[in-house]
Amino acid sequence: MLPLCIDLSGKRIIVFGGGSVAERKISQILETGEDVKGGRVKVEVYSLDFTSRIEELCEKGTIQCFRCNLWDQNVEERIKGAFLIIICTNDDALNDCIFNEAAKFEVLINYSDKGNAFMSSVLNKGGILISISTGGKGPALARYLKEKIASLIGDKEEKMLYIQKQLREDLKEKIKDERRRKEILTCVLSDSDCWGVLDDPLEVAKERIFRIVEDKYV
Repeated sequence: MLPLCIDLSGKRIIVFGGGSVAERKISQILETGEDVKGGRVKVEVYSLDFTSRIEELCEKGTIQCFRCNLWDQNVEERIKGAFLIIICTNDDALNDCIFNEAAKFEVLINYSDKGNAFMSSVLNKGGILISISTGGKGPALARYLKEKIASLIGDKEEKMLYIQKQLREDLKEKIKDERRRKEILTCVLSDSDCWGVLDDPLEVAKERIFRIVEDKYV
């Protein structure tokens, strides 16, 4: 499998099922794909019942909900133009039926370990996006590892990401050699003096790191 970060701008996502699993997956989609430059991700949820959170999101206009008996639905019509199909009803026979219909089309399908797209456990903190997947074999372990990794990312790491972005732009104007620019950015990450100033307010830390770079590496 190839892990990818996909821009969900304007993409249409179909969710079959309105229970707790659907709620968790919808929340993950919105966390990573709602605020995008190409337009909000379009989530449609089809189910007989919905959790209170899913209904709340629908009332706000964040997603669309369609209350229906999925056994009576024309799945082929529902998935036309969809980018991703998520199958998570509480009826295994129904899930298999929907999967068999969806598999006839060139579309991404998230369904247990049978689909071709796995929704990994995602850590989205301070602009740092980390995806953890077990290929559907151990989702609980993926969530556990997410919490472990989250504890390693604090205020300093978030500040460093911001400063690295600013420094990268500054170095592009001063140094034409791309390889040298990469070397400097890497040196900053291993420089204890640079990490030491991150206890200061962000803009102060940025100015101090820029000075360290000028003195040591440029």
